[in-house]
Amino acid sequence: MKKLFTILTVLTMATTFVFAGGSKETSTPNNVEMTNYTFGGSSTVAPIANAAIAGFEIQNAGVKVTYETTGSSVGIKNLLSGTFSLAGSSRELKNDEVTSGAYKTKIALDGITVAVNKSVSISNLSMKQLANIFAGNITNWKEVGGDDMPIELVVRDETSGTYGSFTEIVIQDTLGKDATQAKKAIVAKENGEVATKIASTPGAIGYIGMGFASIVTDKSGKELSIDNELPTINNVLDKKYPISRALYVVTMNAPKEGTIEKAFIDYLLSTAGQDMVAEKQFIPVN
Repeated sequence: MKKLFTILTVLTMATTFVFAGGSKETSTPNNVEMTNYTFGGSSTVAPIANAAIAGFEIQNAGVKVTYETTGSSVGIKNLLSGTFSLAGSSRELKNDEVTSGAYKTKIALDGITVAVNKSVSISNLSMKQLANIFAGNITNWKEVGGDDMPIELVVRDETSGTYGSFTEIVIQDTLGKDATQAKKAIVAKENGEVATKIASTPGAIGYIGMGFASIVTDKSGKELSIDNELPTINNVLDKKYPISRALYVVTMNAPKEGTIEKAFIDYLLSTAGQDMVAEKQFIPVN
């Protein structure tokens, strides 16, 4: 990182960074050109990205980075169009995205947590029960051993990587590739909103990145075990918890040395960056 810092400092002073979609403005007293840059994408990746940005900016004076929470699909779309040159994704890349030049780098692992409102009495679901609940085939908690209470689904919007991962891992792998999530549901734009709605809606169940579970549990809700396995770090690493995935940052083609994208990815994968992954309750890959 010391070598990278030296390179970045020289490049910043010489104003030779090449940014697709960035903007530059001279605002410092000594006329050094300040570089402002925007990444964006997955709301699951956002807590990691924002924590890393704070540390990255300290190490690289004159570079200002922001992260827009747009959802994985919009983030990748903006990457491919040249609006962003780095996107966060909580889902796998599609074939057409790879063909268009999208290149992923794994930065963390995540267990998708299934959480319920404090009014829900059950603590475990089978994968089949879970799939049928979110497909809209089971609509009352009494059908899975709970109280006689309507099930209120809280889901992500369709541009979300978490929506895509949950649909594939839970619903389609269990019920068939043509199965979809129920249309009758409360739709939220990001993980924090999902967690807040679960915590405030009687009978609610929803899915969130494991780093957001405390929003529900702090309001006396709970994380469910799935097939008798809880979404813990060890269970994800041991592949016991069945709803897990990787988190990525995505660039156009492999990131090149001397670019801010490569430097930021190196920072994410450094000891400091991976410590931030753990601090945000996700699972480091290094």
